[in-house]
Amino acid sequence: MVTARPEQQCSDESDGKAMDATSPWDDAGIRPIMRTRAHEEVARQLQELMHQGVLRSGDRLPPERELATRFQVSRATIRQALTVLHATGLIESRIGDGTFARSGGPGPSVTNLAGVLRDTPATLTDQLELRRMIEPQVASLAAERATDAELEQLQGHITLQEARVDNGFPFIEEDSAFHLGIAQATKNTLLVKMVEGIHELLRESRERSQQTLGGTNASLAGHRRLYEAILKRDSEAAYDAMLAHILTVERLSLQSLAQRNSN
Repeated sequence: MVTARPEQQCSDESDGKAMDATSPWDDAGIRPIMRTRAHEEVARQLQELMHQGVLRSGDRLPPERELATRFQVSRATIRQALTVLHATGLIESRIGDGTFARSGGPGPSVTNLAGVLRDTPATLTDQLELRRMIEPQVASLAAERATDAELEQLQGHITLQEARVDNGFPFIEEDSAFHLGIAQATKNTLLVKMVEGIHELLRESRERSQQTLGGTNASLAGHRRLYEAILKRDSEAAYDAMLAHILTVERLSLQSLAQRNSN
């Protein structure tokens, strides 16, 4: 597997100061990224640093250039990872000031919610049915409440998904970020937590659905219809688009499961 090449270190003074020998990031345990889907591993390591207390609430993240050098990936990969963390509420951007770990982020509570759902006896059909009951209404509320900035973020998630599809890859993390972005647009923290928990629980089924023939294209098409409905502030159309999208993902997930069981 080809390892992403680190970008050249910039001579910019601010970046140079961030890389001084006394930086606590020197002992943070960051490891070079060796995976094709590098941004997912970057996001995972950053989230792990938050849980460990290395990166605390309110701490400023290093500049993109420094993160790219430390993780040995491109700045585009860093931006993708930060987009995922922003969508899940773990970081926030302050204009002219940088990117910061966010207080009151989802943290362990999301994992706990997913754990409760996972430990409750239920079939995949039960889990998907729960999603059908919740997410269409979430989309409807998002169409009514989304800000221009949130609409721009949703468009950004779709752009990342399109890039993945164009390169022949699935887009699991970008899928989650898109749906979480819709939930955050409702301004309802309980709905956000519920959607986070559901998507963590159903990660495997989403992976399977995108592995089926035409799965990634079908999912991307559903996201585009969803975005257009929300962009038009059409709550009814957003509800219908989300329901249709979930039914498509459900069909593909069950199809993939049946194929796996038959092998």
